[in-house]
Amino acid sequence: MRPHRAAGLAALLVLAACGDPPAYPVTATAPTSRAPVACAAHPAVTPQPPGAADWPVYHRAGDRHGIDPTTSAARTPSPRWAVRLDGATFAQPLLVQGLVIEATEHDSVYAFDAATGCQVWRTSLGTPFDTIQHKLQCNNIDPELGITATPAVDTLTSTVYAVAYFDPGRYEMDALDLATGAVRWRHPINLPGSDVLQQLSRPAVALAGGRAYASFGGRAGDCGNYHGFVVGVRADGQGPDVLFQASVHRQGAVWAPGGPVVLPDGDLLVTTGNTDETHTYDGSEAVARLTPDLRRADFFAPTDWPHLNQADLDMGSVGPTLLGDGHVFAVGKEGVGYLLSLSHLGGVGGQVFSSALSGGCYAIGATAYRPPLVYVPCDHSLTAVRVSGSRFTVAWRGPDFRSGSPIVAGGLVWDYDFEGGYVWGLDAGSGAVRQKVLVGTGEHFVSMSASAGRLYVPSRRSLYAFAI
Repeated sequence: MRPHRAAGLAALLVLAACGDPPAYPVTATAPTSRAPVACAAHPAVTPQPPGAADWPVYHRAGDRHGIDPTTSAARTPSPRWAVRLDGATFAQPLLVQGLVIEATEHDSVYAFDAATGCQVWRTSLGTPFDTIQHKLQCNNIDPELGITATPAVDTLTSTVYAVAYFDPGRYEMDALDLATGAVRWRHPINLPGSDVLQQLSRPAVALAGGRAYASFGGRAGDCGNYHGFVVGVRADGQGPDVLFQASVHRQGAVWAPGGPVVLPDGDLLVTTGNTDETHTYDGSEAVARLTPDLRRADFFAPTDWPHLNQADLDMGSVGPTLLGDGHVFAVGKEGVGYLLSLSHLGGVGGQVFSSALSGGCYAIGATAYRPPLVYVPCDHSLTAVRVSGSRFTVAWRGPDFRSGSPIVAGGLVWDYDFEGGYVWGLDAGSGAVRQKVLVGTGEHFVSMSASAGRLYVPSRRSLYAFAI
């Protein structure tokens, strides 16, 4: 489980200064972010089912498809507002009833007015873990670790669920009131048999069956005694928790940023990463189906799982994609796509179909899915995979940039090149470049969100809003 380090916007600007202009013209540039200004007033927030303009969990819904249904054909992005935050942002912005919810590595959760960017509330949950003081051997999130995973909002109870990490090294699931930011309860998360200093909660929180689910892997570099876990906390914060551990062996991270996929019956789908096992299959390199109480009910793993383990070619680098025809698409760092049957994932080597994605794809992040295309984040391009029946082919590949985790809005696939500093808008059907927005570099595999004709982009310690 070794994600790459970002190259940074500075290198790109040096190239531009040397006479190597971007291949496509920039259509918009983000404004300078400023300290938040408090709202004079904001409409009341009430418990209700999610609306068409809401984006309450990662990629909008439990299926993690990442589709915004509210916008017509996208226009050239127009900057609306920009705010400076108190820490780095790995979390995707969430939208509920006109509020934008964002979390930072400073262990803060913010709520902004979606139209104006004024601050409705900010809650500091505690003191984040100081990575400089503790001198972690393996880590690429500096100088502090707080909230890395995207929170989730239960709109029926107006509750925000966030997984926070605190000095000197402990995790909590915290529940906040959506309207005010007040803390409703705090619940410690225990990870048995592991070194919590080596555990990282990157995947987004999932909500299902009266529980909030947090997921865990290791830090960049795979140091120490960590395991892949999913932990389910009751929605009222009361115990006991339910727990899934990917393998009895070290590692086996559950770390794809999209978090568990919630199936219609309440089961969860997750992917797992490499362990140090090479002989007897142990739960690594898998797509696993988990019951609501986190028992493994079914799984798939490639036949070359020992090689994937040895080469650190995690299947767990990308979450599974639930398709609309009873299939599941999966892909990891090796760039081999697998089509699975949801009713029987197949065990070791039991895929319906598999093929390497043409052109190569070192995939990390979260997919988006608008039938028949799955949009796969690759190391050097966004790749669209066309699924037809029990087969798939590569439909198109985008320009050469470091793909984050795409979404679809206004007929375009939007993808944040977090290393180059651009947001790209590509035609969803052909991959043709329609928009290119300069915002500056972001954190690893970060994703934007869209609602009611606006695009929200987290970039390092800033949050930008564009009309599209």
